[in-house]
Amino acid sequence: MQNKDLDIDARVKNAVLGLPLLKPDEQNRCLGTFYERIELKITFSEAMRYDWTVILEKVIKKKRNYQLLFNGRLDMDVLGQYIRLANRCAKPFAIKNSQHYHQDAESAAIILCADYALNREEIDIMKRYLQY
Repeated sequence: MQNKDLDIDARVKNAVLGLPLLKPDEQNRCLGTFYERIELKITFSEAMRYDWTVILEKVIKKKRNYQLLFNGRLDMDVLGQYIRLANRCAKPFAIKNSQHYHQDAESAAIILCADYALNREEIDIMKRYLQY
């Protein structure tokens, strides 16, 4: 009888608060995905300073199962060019709007990720492509 009570309590708690997230801090920093799934990350300062569409297009064409995640607080002009890139390359994308996602200069603005672990040592686009 006590197991059923615990199960009912858990169901009520999940209904009220929502399902518990695995690594919620990491998901908030990574626009809802996990660090190990990220191929490249572009911060707000990097997105506002440089046009990364050429590099992203080269990387996207290497693998078929990537998707782009955009922070909804990104400037609409910048966001538009990356949405056009996703459409041109026929890649799925999502615009993530949450109060938990940060908007400071070093926060993630654009993330190229997969639906499985990639385990890249370096995901920051500026560090991987120094020549830019």
